[in-house]
Amino acid sequence: MDKRALRKETVKKLRSFPFRAEESEKIVSIVLSLQEWKDTPAVLAFEPMRDEPDISPLLSDPRVLLPYIEGDMLFSSSKVFHRTKFGFLEPEHTEAEYESALMLVPLVGYNSTRHRLGRGGGYYDRYIAENRGRLVLCGVALSPSFLPDFTPEAFDAQLDFIVTANGICR
Repeated sequence: MDKRALRKETVKKLRSFPFRAEESEKIVSIVLSLQEWKDTPAVLAFEPMRDEPDISPLLSDPRVLLPYIEGDMLFSSSKVFHRTKFGFLEPEHTEAEYESALMLVPLVGYNSTRHRLGRGGGYYDRYIAENRGRLVLCGVALSPSFLPDFTPEAFDAQLDFIVTANGICR
């Protein structure tokens, strides 16, 4: 199956997944227990969409920076938000500086080698490629996101580990 069809099929499963709340709670608990979470000076996170784990309890941490798009993806510490033309909540466009960070990475799917299938825009893959040396990459995934047959392309990011409700995939 090509990536577009795989993405569409997986998003459909995620949108109808009845255990999002329960799995999200477990994912948040595991993330909070990570040494990487405890030790990092900055956390690059995201406002969850309805087909992603609800990581909103983590977003109140003062170290959290959220993404916005201004040509490329950048991260802001602003807590002032607006809705984009695509319906996403985005922080005020003021780029935050950081030396190193734990990046909580949204994904549609992932495979056993921890390669990420994103939404198709390439923003995360490009950001990760440009900043890899200063990031620890932690995917967060609901159960339907595991795609054993997903074959990544060269630019699909490989994550350091993925947190699911069942534990950590390293």
